[in-house]
Amino acid sequence: MKIKRFFAKDMRQAIRSIRDELGPDAVILSNRKVDGGIEIISAIDYDDSLYSNMAGSNTSSQTSSKKQEEPVAKEAESDAIVSSPNYNDPNSVKAEWMEDPMLTQMRQELKSLRGVLESQLSHLSLSDFQRRDPQKAAIMRRFEQLGIDADLSQQFASVIDSESNLEDGWRHALALLAHQIQVSDDDILSKGGVVALVGPTGVGKTTSIAKLAARFSLRHGNRSVALISTDNYRIGAQEQLLNFGRILDVPTYTVNNTDELSERLNDLREKRLVLIDTAGMSQRDIKLSQQLQTLEDSSDEIQTYLVMAANTQTSTLQDIMLSFSKSNLKGCLLTKLDETTSLGGVISTVIRNQIPITYVSDGQLVPEDLHLARAHSMVSRAVTLMQQHELVMKNNQLNMNIIGNMANAHG
Repeated sequence: MKIKRFFAKDMRQAIRSIRDELGPDAVILSNRKVDGGIEIISAIDYDDSLYSNMAGSNTSSQTSSKKQEEPVAKEAESDAIVSSPNYNDPNSVKAEWMEDPMLTQMRQELKSLRGVLESQLSHLSLSDFQRRDPQKAAIMRRFEQLGIDADLSQQFASVIDSESNLEDGWRHALALLAHQIQVSDDDILSKGGVVALVGPTGVGKTTSIAKLAARFSLRHGNRSVALISTDNYRIGAQEQLLNFGRILDVPTYTVNNTDELSERLNDLREKRLVLIDTAGMSQRDIKLSQQLQTLEDSSDEIQTYLVMAANTQTSTLQDIMLSFSKSNLKGCLLTKLDETTSLGGVISTVIRNQIPITYVSDGQLVPEDLHLARAHSMVSRAVTLMQQHELVMKNNQLNMNIIGNMANAHG
């Protein structure tokens, strides 16, 4: 058996290299991602039956089993290590090919050293920046407390006049932040049309649809709006929208596929606003692209808006944005502003992706807890949350100090 390690930028290039060098009969023993691409260990003349035969052997034939193992291990030892199988347990008998432990250890140590160096360089750079321009450094720290991403914080702080006092500079930086937040001007409720809300599970799409339907009914009458549910994944999901429809006295329908949705939209073409409630799906769900394609194939008139919860982690928000942006989003709705301690993450996400915010929601009341998005209001609310969080932290620290002093006094 011949074993060889291949490095390539991607799997396709690696497989092409393996086929060219080892031929079409080569097998892949392992693969993993490395810096700059992928590493694959491949072999030819690989005979897995040697191990399968071992599985059928009893203890009286262990000697012959070991003889069968020797040629495989001897050929492999130059490039890989074969794990020792338990011959008495058929389920555990398999070849596991691993990299040389010394190389693995060296790679881990180099990675650790790189992390230490990057951390030290980052601290040196920050210290140098604080020494050269303490005011801009202070503004960056405030943005960090606000929850804004570091690169955006540096971008806003860098244009502040160093000669101004800190509070003036901070107000200027907040104004720049608000200017970067795009908002829509009541598009859904003023213009109507066919609107679909998409987003992960539990972000409040159905409740947001109920709020929009209620607001539109108050302006234009309940006969001008209709609701459609395409959510046939969650138990009771369609029933929730039907209940909202009955309460609002708004016609509500359910559909199960592209054809049904197209037919229903054609029947409702006289309605001024048609709201489509979709199934909540993880951004990593393989069915997500199918759901987005259903909306795209049903009608060219569908306007898609992403619903995101403000209390979601920044990294997850960015992941959600990338996954759902395949549907050519027109804007987004932000929910659960009343359940978060920071708005920095969601503000960073909408700025980074240049997607306008249409409405924000800060409660479950229909339709009271739905508001038109305003950039300065978002920033003002973010600052208030930051100040409240700082106050809570100070009070907690004060309480801890009091408890510590009392413990020492009684000690």
